[in-house]
Amino acid sequence: MTAKKIIRLAIILSVLFTPTLFRHPSAKLWIPFFLLNGFVNHCFNKILVTTNKVKYPIRFKPKIFKINFVYDYLICPYLSVWYCQSTYNDNFSGILKKAVYWGFPQTIYEIWLERKTKALKFQKGWRWFHSLFLVFIVKFLSRGMLELMKRTYWYEYVFKSKNN
Repeated sequence: MTAKKIIRLAIILSVLFTPTLFRHPSAKLWIPFFLLNGFVNHCFNKILVTTNKVKYPIRFKPKIFKINFVYDYLICPYLSVWYCQSTYNDNFSGILKKAVYWGFPQTIYEIWLERKTKALKFQKGWRWFHSLFLVFIVKFLSRGMLELMKRTYWYEYVFKSKNN
């Protein structure tokens, strides 16, 4: 499968996966979370691309983006939303266990992209275990953001008020 076909498939799947943003408790939580996670992914990826640790030879709109826009703003946010939906009521050990369940396949996908396609290239000492570590960091940051959103007044107002 070529890198361009993978990018097209990712865009199509992202459109098809949109209904998962409307799961319990509400789209009022998951849509802003999805967008915030895309921004966080962009920040990490921008650092990696700027420091030449990672390169995306084939990407969506290469004249506009140096990062992999589809992966940062579509694929990773969905994975983070699904991870957080699966850990919504879990304790720390459940969160940790599910981070492994969600993190390893994502890292294996990145390794496959790097070795079998031209969509991703590791450079300057960047290896698969760095990607694994970064995936775990993003998963825990995502879960931390969710926990923060659950504990704020905004969350109480949006989800617990009798007006909704």
